[in-house]
Amino acid sequence: MAAVFKKEFKSSLFGMTGPIFIFAVLLILGFFTMFYVFVNASTHFEYAIVDGAFWSLILTPVLTMRSFSEERKSKTDQLLYSLPITGAQIVLGKYLAMVAVFAIPCAVSAVYPVIASFFAGGGMNFAICYGALLAYFLLGCALIAVCMLISSLFESQVIVAILSLAVTLFLNFLSSVVSIIPTDPWVSVVALAVIALVVAYIVYASTKNYIATAAVGVVLLAAIAVVYFIDSNLFVGLLANMISSIFIFQPISTFANGVFDITCFIYYLSIAALFVFVTVQSFERRRWN
Repeated sequence: MAAVFKKEFKSSLFGMTGPIFIFAVLLILGFFTMFYVFVNASTHFEYAIVDGAFWSLILTPVLTMRSFSEERKSKTDQLLYSLPITGAQIVLGKYLAMVAVFAIPCAVSAVYPVIASFFAGGGMNFAICYGALLAYFLLGCALIAVCMLISSLFESQVIVAILSLAVTLFLNFLSSVVSIIPTDPWVSVVALAVIALVVAYIVYASTKNYIATAAVGVVLLAAIAVVYFIDSNLFVGLLANMISSIFIFQPISTFANGVFDITCFIYYLSIAALFVFVTVQSFERRRWN
């Protein structure tokens, strides 16, 4: 894993994507810091982090688009498959290399609150400031994991970049979608049924076993039907609540309200772990096929 990490880290840092990403993130965070802290003489550095999170992390596809797609296009992925290490180690090596590149602008930004405290005449709440910065870093780790999965599914870097950008925009603007979703129970039932069928398809794609696929689909659909007939009120507004749970840019906003939210860290770590795990499964499937 260490060899994969070193190769990917050097490739990103000494290539074009790493420096461009680092420069852009520092530029955007620096702009928001200057606006909130220096121009307005505010002691709330966390405002700069929260408001700058989306605009800086929208550049995540620049860092991740080549992680797996370039290997597939150049056929060097065959070399990865032949390495005497597991797929998990290969994926983790690549992932941690991208996280290390992202950690560079975050580390530089850690100096901003200290400098800002002198201009603001003190009064900086460093716990909230650095809590927001840590949440920002973990948010970036989660988005890197999401975009890395997309990179593992396609050969074209252009397609990967476009899809990663589209997913990032979708995750940011989900809050606008929730407000127009009907709260009727049947809407949630239909949505859960579709999810059940998708899960069944994933089982089929992984196992090629029709019996296992049918069993999973029937069990999930039956469970939804039973719960609905027992108490349909459980499905009122359920779809909107489910979508609200994936507002990936929402949890970090609690720091702008002066709240040190540990659940925010757990949420982002969970998303990162989930998508790294799925990427490992995607990689292993291609490895053995």
